[in-house]
Formats: sequence, structure tokens, C-alpha cells
Amino acid sequence: MSNKIKALTIKVHPKTELQGVQFAWDKIPQLEVFTRNIIIPEIAVEQDGGAAVNIGTLVSGIPTVFARAALFESALNNIIDQDAATSGLMSFYKSLVSEWKGFISCLALNYKDIEVNRVPLVYSDGKKLPDTENIYEPTGAFGNALFERQPLWSDQSLADNAEKVPFIDVISFKGNVIGGTSPDCFLFTSVSYNIKGKYPFINIQSGRFVDPLKSDPGQQELKLIYGYAKHILDNIQSFKQHFSGLPADIRPSYENISACLQDWIKDMVRYQEQKNFPRLDSSTPPEVGSLFALPFSKLFNYSTLLFGSEGIITQVENSAYSIPFDPKDLLLPDSTEIAQIDFGKEGAEKKNFLSNKPILLLAAETKGQPNNYTYFALPLTPLALNVFGTNLDALAGLSPNSNVRSRISAVYDPNDRDGEKLIVHLKLFTDTGNEILRQVVYKVTQEAIMGKDILMWPNFISKQWNRYFLYSEIPHNDAKFQATPFIGNVNDEFFRIALDDKGIPFYLAEKGRAVSVPDTQVQLHIASNNAVADNKYKYEIYESNQPFKGIKFSHAGVDCGFGIIRYKSFGNDPAFPLNMLNTTKTLYPAFLGVDFGSTNSSIAYYSESDNKVKEDLKLTNKRISLLSTDLKNNDERPAVEDEIFFFQNDEIFSNSIKSVLTIHDPRRIVNEKNNQPDSLLSDAVKGGFPCFEKNLPIDSASDNRYFLTYNRVGTAELVYNMKWSTQRIDKSYKTAYLSTLMLHVYAQLFEENHEPHTLKWSYPSSMGKDLLSEYRAIWDSLVNISPINSNVKLKTYPPSDLSDIGDVQKSTWGVGSDTGGGWGASDESGWGNEKETKKKEIVEIPFDTAPIRFDFKELGNQESLSEACAVANYLVRPQGGYSINAGELILCFDIGGSTTDITALCQMLDGKAMIKQNSIRFAAERMAQATRYSPNFRTVLLKMCERKRISIQGLNKGENKFSENTAPYYFEQVLDRLEHTDFNTFYLLIAAECKEMMSVNLYITGLIMFYAGQLVHKLRTEIIRSEDAPPAVKNTPPKIRIAFAGKGARIFDWFNAVDPSAANNYYTQMFIRGIGGEAVARKTIIPVSQSPLKIIDINSQKGDSYTDVKYEVSKGLAIPTNLTRILVPTNKQAIEILGEDHFCIVMPNGEFKYLESTNSITPEMLEHIGDYFINYPPQGSQPCPRFMDFADLFYRVASSMFGLKMSSADFMAGFQDMNIENYIKGIPEFIEAKKRKVDEQKKFDYVAPIIILEGMKFFEKHLLKGIKIQ
Repeated sequence: MSNKIKALTIKVHPKTELQGVQFAWDKIPQLEVFTRNIIIPEIAVEQDGGAAVNIGTLVSGIPTVFARAALFESALNNIIDQDAATSGLMSFYKSLVSEWKGFISCLALNYKDIEVNRVPLVYSDGKKLPDTENIYEPTGAFGNALFERQPLWSDQSLADNAEKVPFIDVISFKGNVIGGTSPDCFLFTSVSYNIKGKYPFINIQSGRFVDPLKSDPGQQELKLIYGYAKHILDNIQSFKQHFSGLPADIRPSYENISACLQDWIKDMVRYQEQKNFPRLDSSTPPEVGSLFALPFSKLFNYSTLLFGSEGIITQVENSAYSIPFDPKDLLLPDSTEIAQIDFGKEGAEKKNFLSNKPILLLAAETKGQPNNYTYFALPLTPLALNVFGTNLDALAGLSPNSNVRSRISAVYDPNDRDGEKLIVHLKLFTDTGNEILRQVVYKVTQEAIMGKDILMWPNFISKQWNRYFLYSEIPHNDAKFQATPFIGNVNDEFFRIALDDKGIPFYLAEKGRAVSVPDTQVQLHIASNNAVADNKYKYEIYESNQPFKGIKFSHAGVDCGFGIIRYKSFGNDPAFPLNMLNTTKTLYPAFLGVDFGSTNSSIAYYSESDNKVKEDLKLTNKRISLLSTDLKNNDERPAVEDEIFFFQNDEIFSNSIKSVLTIHDPRRIVNEKNNQPDSLLSDAVKGGFPCFEKNLPIDSASDNRYFLTYNRVGTAELVYNMKWSTQRIDKSYKTAYLSTLMLHVYAQLFEENHEPHTLKWSYPSSMGKDLLSEYRAIWDSLVNISPINSNVKLKTYPPSDLSDIGDVQKSTWGVGSDTGGGWGASDESGWGNEKETKKKEIVEIPFDTAPIRFDFKELGNQESLSEACAVANYLVRPQGGYSINAGELILCFDIGGSTTDITALCQMLDGKAMIKQNSIRFAAERMAQATRYSPNFRTVLLKMCERKRISIQGLNKGENKFSENTAPYYFEQVLDRLEHTDFNTFYLLIAAECKEMMSVNLYITGLIMFYAGQLVHKLRTEIIRSEDAPPAVKNTPPKIRIAFAGKGARIFDWFNAVDPSAANNYYTQMFIRGIGGEAVARKTIIPVSQSPLKIIDINSQKGDSYTDVKYEVSKGLAIPTNLTRILVPTNKQAIEILGEDHFCIVMPNGEFKYLESTNSITPEMLEHIGDYFINYPPQGSQPCPRFMDFADLFYRVASSMFGLKMSSADFMAGFQDMNIENYIKGIPEFIEAKKRKVDEQKKFDYVAPIIILEGMKFFEKHLLKGIKIQ
């Protein structure tokens, strides 16, 4: 028997069998060689070289928790030649090396999915083994198991006097632990990890890491793995140096690992050559960043700290504007779902569709669909957006000639089996030519943003401007998609995104409220909240004093990309906002004149730099549509919601501004300061927007409201006819209208290099003191509207007191009036006098006795003017005005919607003088009112639309909405679409098809001309009596020139279009009847010309194109009065005539004092109408002879020329039914004046000529019914 003993427990290769000594322990020499030759059963091996089973679960017998780390160390030390034949344990080692390489590749390709957590291997109570209460606590027990190797597993970079504790870095992939770090083998995997999904570094069957070279990696993947492996290899020496201070017996050596990496790198080169990929020499490591802490950061961390400014990327900081960044931080995490924006067929088929859009998004080619494009929110981080700044266009490929070479591109895969995917490629180029590639695969939101828009106003940004507005149909708190704006930093040289200290943009809203932003004023005026959750249409309106920079898109509350606003610094493309941040405009003073009318408003300005009134102020479209287009053709379809609930996109001249306000649903208005509703609704934007639209989906109308119907928002409400309203809510609406309109004006003037310095406003002469005071408060509030950063504060002027008729009754004609009252004026009163009856009030109403004193002075330049006074200033303007020769009397009627303002001018001793101003509530709106009763008017409108090819919703398109309530609206709609050359055609069509409306026209214009005759007689009488008129004026009867102004002046063109001669004769005869007949006329005036005979001149100076229609008042306000030097009376009385016979004053003694129709009428007379001022025709006389004289001529012409169906008996019934006293008492202005006197002890201030009041009553009670007769 041999004395050699075989070790039977472990079977090894025969050549390395150990010869033991009998009955004695002996050391095994060359242990590494012995273990390398251990023979184990053959293990099934897959094609990729990995074990078919998890051998790690079969290997046992190594008494340490660090068995896995030791196995990887052994594998790396024993597998030197990858191509050598292996069997047994070497096969297992070889599979571990493959797994190790897969682990490294995972870090290289999917580092964003990696999480590293350092676990100190110590007891949680901080005590050592002898002192701890729980020696089996895992972390402490594992640390103990390291024994003398503990220093190797500790951070050697700590100071010598610091406690160095062992640790392990636990590595997770998408939240699941996959392995850890080891100073011996760098990385090792856990026993039971299993990764699902298709990755080049994963064995699909086993779910474990594998060398990606066995999985056919792509070119980009190979490049990243190669760069990372080389980075690790190059830093092994630095890593080894970290442990240089350790004892030699535990100090690691990495020669085998280095050799393994070198072989792997060679394998990659061979693979690259086989695949004919580009050479790998220039490959850079992936931007892993700072995943690991020391010492493993030396091996695995990599980030290229670059510097970027406006897309120019450098490796050194070369300017103060450079932003340091890590390329891995430029794209959003791959867990982000990117929002898709659907631009319809045009966007899908047009390659450079985004080049004409003012918002920068990402265009992606659609996989499998050549020449088809899909659009997404930018998957860039705010850092990236600032790095590229104004050159984001170049990054997105929209500026191919830019010197910025970096590009972002994408491919959209709608058919990926795991759902829609967006593959984004980011290619960065440094100034030295280095190329850095990044690829991220994103999921896409299941739905797309479609049919929604975001609008901005104005279309420029400037450091001189501080009010910016944004209208969004994708509210920040909506359920599906959300869009939240953020601002730019105007103090930044490149207007980059303003970021907080965490690098996050300042988003302007959250949870239905504006967010507080440092040094920024932000308001959310209109919000989408629970109160309107039932409404399908969602919108919100922001205001910021800093310009908007972009939009953050979210889906169901989760961020899904950005859109950046594309500002341009040059050009005049209306689709793009203009960046003027680096431009300082010189803004010249502008003196504004604003005429707010019942139907239309007008604005003009005088330029101090040009020394003239701007001829045509046009309010241009200053909206920018980010996601749609603002080129909306309202001739083809009616205005949509964003056109009425935001600043207007219709471009209009400022003499044709509709006095219409679109109001928001009050439930949408954000009341952040808890203001009272009246105050809230008076704010600009919150209170609504002026509506310039010409085609609205009107459903119904009332006297002061239009109601529109939409499929989405439902009903929308528009307020009109606001001017004379005394309702409290309408005061708010008037303020809101004018406030928002002023923003339009400021923006337009800013574009024209002007800034408003002063504002004059107009008012009718007949407006009462209370309403006038209300308007003064409204206009004064506009000083806070200015959006311009300057030292200029708008100056609004108070109203002139020229038409302050409230005090007329005091001493107009030199007759006193003592009605008692006042302090100390009463008899004894007090307790015990209850039974005494109150003394009857003594009323003595004054009447004409003494001549009028005008006391002329030059019109001041620092007061707002009555409409009549403003027209006078316009008429005598230096260029194009009336000359007003000696011996001429000019009577101008400014015909508006609700009032006609009258101005009388003549030459006095010291110059041109205005001797009269007043207004009557009888104007063009009466024509619109009559359309409600005209049976044939719709036919006329339809035929005119057909001739002009006009499409108007509700009239000749869509469901018929024409009714007696909407007829005036459609009348205005057609008129607004006509060119000046079309009007005569329209009037002729009315005369042919709708004769009853011609009759109405003759009534209104005829009464005005009749009244003009009465006024001329009165004025001539007062001039002769006045001490202020020079003898030359007194002794010479004047030639009469009558002018018409205002948009309503066109009513005098109707008859003229049909028969100019008949029209001139009709109006002349009406004038003569008004003056008192031919005999009186011969004494009062002289003809304008004798051959041919022309008794009066009727509007001969008007231009054929009516270019200044409705501008007369606003231009008259704007023109400095020191240029016109017009004279005006200093007294406060208005020369207003009674206009009718048979009126008398009841004197204190009971006597009836009859007044001539030429007598003045005062507020005191109307205050006592029916009591002390009565209509009392003598027995056998006609009830209203002056009105009957007018009606006689009207009836003759209207019935003979236009077939008026009313009979003479109908007229007589109307005369007998006049009862004017009761009619006057029912007029709203009369009632208001009475109420103010009772409730507020204010003077009664309503006055109007009786002749006009009679005309109003007959019109309303008889004529409108008469035109219905077929």
C-alpha cells in the first residue's frame, strides 16, 4: 500500500493533485493554481457563453457574506485569455466576466436608470463589536466579516484622524437592486436580480447581464460602451493610488482587470471593423455624471463640464455669459411622457411647418411614413433652453445657416409594440470640433393637443413696456392637458428664462391662482375653475409686467415638455413678436382726444414732433397666435371665442371703433383682492374687451345687450349703448371698456414712437352734472392704465364748464327767483307745530327779458370739451377747416348714435366765435330703431350682401336670426362692410325695396333741418340784442352754411342719392319753415348765392370719401386750441329754444304768460311741466302748430315720393294725442333729474326743446307703427 494519501474531497486536474502526508495537516502550495484546476460537473452553456443556470446559487462552501464579490474577483483573476477553451469552474468564471462586462455596459447606456446608495457596514448604534447590543445586526456583522480587510473597504480620502468605516455601494436599476461595488473587482452582481426588457446588455432568457458584444449592439451603443470601458481603464491607476497607504498584504492589484478591459476593448474594435462602423478612437464616455462617491467616482463617474452661451459650446469658460453644464442634463429624463401637438394635415405634410410658427417645438419624422411629420413639446431641460437661448432655432434645424452646429432631431414611432415612442437624438459640437451624442427614448402622451390656441398681446417686448397679456385655451389647472407660462429675464443680455435658485423657471400660476414671483407683478385675471366646470370652453388670461418666454406643457399634472416663444429682433413678419429689449425708443408727446359714443367711439392724437394731428390712426392687430393662426377670415365664418374674450385682431381705423364690450362670465374672474363686484368689473381685461368684430354669431338682442351663441362656451354677452346708462354696473362696464381700449391705444402709439401725455374727452352738452361727474371719475381713473415705463403720467383734463347749464335759472335774464329755503329762511318750526299746514311753494319761472352777454374768451387748452365745442375747434382747424368769413353763420350738426350736438360759429370782432352749443337726444339711432318695424328691411340687407358677396352669420349664413330685436345689429353689420363708394347704391336699394325706411329718414333729417331754421332765427335775434356783437355783424343778415359731422351724418345722404335736387329743396324748405316762413327768412338771412339761387349751403365742404367721419370730435379735442384761437362765451347758459307755440308760464299771481316758440327753454321750465309750465292751446287753435308745420311738408314729400301709407287722419290723430307733458314726465332723463333733486338735493338739470320732444313722441307712438302698414 502506498504511503501517498489522496485528497478525495476536492477533485482537481491530475497534474495538480496534491500528495498529502499521512496523519498530518499540510499546507497547499500555490493555492491559486490548485483552485483554478478544480474539476466540477459540466454546466450547460448558452450561445452567448453564459451559464444556462444560475451557478451562483449552486456554489457554496465559502464562509463569507462577500462570496459574490470574491467570485467576481476570482473570475477576473483567472480568466485571462477569453478565447481559451474552458471547462468546469473556468466556464463559470467566464460567464461571470461576461456578466461583469454587461454590468459596465448597463452603466454606460442606461445610467439615468441607475441609483447608487452607500451603506456603511457598521452598527446603527455606532458601537464596536464588544459594546453593541445586537452583534447580529446585518450591517455591523457584514463589516465584522471583513476582518483585517476593513481598511480596504473604507474611504481612504478621509483625513487620518477621521473615523474610516467600511461601506458598500448598493446599485439599483429602475428601483431594483442589481449589485454593488467592491475594491477588489469594482462591480459584482447580486444573486437573484432579474431584469425584464430588451437591452443589449441583458440575456433575454435569464434576465441577467451579458457582454453586449454577444447581443449585436448598434453603432451608437458600441461607441458609448467603448468610451466608458476606456474611461475605466484609463482611471484604474488613479483608483489604485487611492489605496496606496494600505499595508501591502491587503493593497489591491488590478493587472488582471486591466488586461480584461484591454482585451474587451480590442474585441470592440474587431466588432466595429466587422460591422464597418466608424472608428472608435474619438469615442467619448457617456455623461454618467456623479452617480458614485469616492473612491468609485474615479472609475465610473464622467461628466464633461462644458460652457454654453447662445448655443456656442466651449470647454472653458470664455465669457461672463457662459453657462456651465453637463451634457447629460440637457434632455428631460426618459421617464417623461412628451406631449404631442397636432397641427392637422398641413403640419403633417409640410417639412418646415414650424419655421413660420412663433413657438419652438420639436418636429419628428414619422417612422415608416416618408415625408410625414409629427410635433412634440421640446424634451429639453430649462438648463438646455438657456444654454442655446436665441439659437434654439438653429438647434432645432430652423436656422441652417447659423454657426451653431449642434442639433436636436427625433423619430416618432407610432407602432412600437410597447406603445408610441419618440426617439430623440441630441448632437453637441464644441468649438474645438468634439462631438457629444445623446439619445433618449420617450413615451408619448396617448392624446394630442389639438384645436387649442395660446395668444399673446402685444406683439413686441421692450424694457420700456410693462404690461404683457397671455390668453390660453389650455388652462394650467385643466384636467387633461395643462399649459403654464413662464417669463424671461429682461435684464439678461440674451433674455434667457428667469430661473429660481433651483434652476426651475418661474411658472406663473398654480391651483387657479397667480404665483408670487420676485420682482415681478403677475395676475391671473380670468381662470378656469370649478364654478365653470360644466362649461366646455376653458380659457384663462394672464398679465405680467415681464415678457413671457415660453410655455410648460403638462398632461394630467405631469410635466411633458416645453414650448419657447420665438421673438425676432428684425423684420415685420406679423406672425412673430418683435424683440426690442436692446432698443430704446424715443417716444414723442401725443395729445389724445377721445370721443366715447353710444354706438361708435373715436380716438385721435396730435403729435408734438410733427406739429399736426395724425390723419388716420389705425389700431392694428397686435396678437400673436402660438399654436394656431390669427389670420381669421370673418367673412367666411363668425368670430370665435378667442376673438371676443381677448384683445381684438380686426384692424380698424380709430374713427370706427364700436362702443361694444364683451364681458366674461363673472364666475371666471379671479378676485385676488376680494374687491367689490363693481370695482372688479371696472378693471381692464377683467371687466371685458372692446369688440371690433364685424361678424358675430348673434342669437338675440335687447336694448343694451347682444347675446351670442357658441357650441363650446355657450352664451356670450356683449354690452352696448352704454353712454347714457346710469346703472351702477354699466359704470363699471364703461370704465372697463375705456381702460382696455386705452391699452390698444398705448400699444399703437408706442409702435408709432409716441406716448400719450394728455387726454381730453368729450361729452354731450345736454349731459347732466351727475353723469358728467361720473364720467370725470372714469376718465381720471385711466391715468393708472399706462403700460410704459417712463416718468410721464397721463394728464386727463376736467370738463369745461361752458355747458354747465345747472345754474341757468339763477339770473339768466336778470329776473330773480326766490323759492325760499336755506338756513334761517323758514318760519318758526319744531315741536307743537304739527297742525300747521306747510306754506305753498312759490314758483316763479324766468323767461326771456334781457339780452344775452357772451363775454367771449379764447378756448382754453387744459379742459375737456363738450362734443359741440370739440367740433367747433375741428371746424376752424388751420388746415382744411372752415374759413368763416364775415357775414356767415355756420351751424354744424354732429350726428351721433344717441345725440345730435349743435355748434354755431360766426365772425365776431376779435375773431371766430362759437355762439352756441347744445345737444338733443334725436340722432341716427332712430334709423336703427325703425329697422325693427320695417317689413321689407331684411330683403334690402340680403340683396346688398348678395351684391357685395358679404357673408354674415344669422343673416344670410346659418340659421336665420333676423328679428325685430336683431334688425338694428344687422343694419350696423352691413353698413360697416360698405366702402364709401357703396353707400349710394345701398340708399338707392332702400328707396326701391324699402320705401318706408326712406320715409323714416326724411322724418329724422327733416326735423333736424326744421330745428336748424328755428335755431338760426333764435341766434340771429340774440346776436342783434347782444352787446358783444359788433355793429357790422348786427346790421348784416348772415349767409347760412350748414355742416354735418359724425358717423350719423350719412343719414343726410340717403335722399340726396335718390334725387339731389329734391333733397336740397326739401331740406331748404324745412329750414325756411323752421325759421318762421319765407317772410321771416328774408329778414333774418340772405341767400348764399343769387345766381343760381341758393338760399343756404348744405354740407358742401364734406369730402366724398368721408375720411374724417366720426373723427371730428376726437380731432377737435386733440388739436391744441392755441392753434385755432376760437372764442367761446364765458357764461354758462345754453341758447336753447322752446320750439313750439301754446306754452305758458303760470305766474305767482295766477296769470298765464304765453311764450313764443322762439323763447328759450330752461331746466326750471321742464322741472315744473304740467304745474307752472303748461301746454295750453287757446280755444279753437291747433294742439302743436310748429310741429304740424314740419309734419305737413314731411307728409307731402314722404307720401308722394316714397309711398308713406299713413293717412292725413293718422297724422291728425297723432297731433291730438300729443299730450307732451305726460310724455316728458316719462323720459328716463327727466325721471333721473327729479330723483336726484329729491334724494340728493341737486338741481334739476334736464332740458330739451319741445319741438324735438314732440318729434320723438310722434316718431315712437305713431310713425313706427305707420311704416308697418303694407
